[in-house]
Amino acid sequence: MKSFVFMCLVALATAKYYNVRVQEKGVQFRETVQTEGKYQLVEVPAHNDRDHILVLSNLELDQTVYCFPERGVCFLIPASEHGAEPDSQTLEAGMDQVMTQRSGQIGDWETVVVDNRWAVVEQNLDRNILTDARLRSFYPNLPLHRVQKLPEGAVVLSGSTDAVAAAKRQLISGACAANADPQRMYAVSNPAGCEYLVFCNGQNDQYSECPRRHVTDTFFMVCLCCPEHTNREQCLFCQNLECSGYFDNTGVC
Repeated sequence: MKSFVFMCLVALATAKYYNVRVQEKGVQFRETVQTEGKYQLVEVPAHNDRDHILVLSNLELDQTVYCFPERGVCFLIPASEHGAEPDSQTLEAGMDQVMTQRSGQIGDWETVVVDNRWAVVEQNLDRNILTDARLRSFYPNLPLHRVQKLPEGAVVLSGSTDAVAAAKRQLISGACAANADPQRMYAVSNPAGCEYLVFCNGQNDQYSECPRRHVTDTFFMVCLCCPEHTNREQCLFCQNLECSGYFDNTGVC
C-alpha cells in the first residue's frame, strides 16, 4: 500500500498544467495543456468554426486519441504526424515561456499554421487494440476511427447539390457514365479542431526562437464516386462516421 501511494505521488509530482489565454480572429478562449512524462492532454473549447476537443497522446506509442465529446466521435491519429514534438520536455519548455514571458497568452497572428487533413481508413475500432489503459479508457463509449494523412492530389468533394436523384439512379444501376470505373474521393466531415502549442528545445533563451504552432485538424470521409462527380451527394456511397458501414444518400447505414 505504501509503495502504491509513493508511485502515485511521484506521478503527480511530474505532471505539469497550463491554462493559456488564446486570441483567434478577435475571439478569446482558454486552452488547457497537461503533460506527464509520455502523456500529453490538451483541451480546447468550441470557438469560431472549430469544435470542442480533448486530445490525449502517448508519445512513446505514437498514438493520439482525438475526441469531439459533443459530436460523439473520436479519431486515432499517429502522434508523430500531428505537428507536435516527440517528447514532453520541449512542449513544457515552450509553454513555460508562454506563461512567464507572455503572461500566458498566445495570438493567432504570431503562429505558424500546421494544417492536418485526415482521411478515415478504418471505422469503429475495437478499443482493445489500444495497449495503453489510459488511451483505452479515454471516452470509451464513443466510436473510434483510425485516420491517416489525406493522400497528395486527393480529390475533395464540395458539399450539397440538387443532383441526388441522378446519383440514386446511378447507384441502382451500379455503373458510371460511359461505363467508367468509380474513383475514391473525399468529403469533409463536420468535426474540426485546433490546438495552440509552443515548443523549445531547451537551448533557446528568447521566446521568438521557440516555434509557436496553430495545429488545425480536419477529418474527411471516403467516398466512391464516378469521375464526373463533384458533390458528395452525387457519389455512389460515402462513409457514415456516425454509424458502421456506408449510406446511399438516405442517411441509412
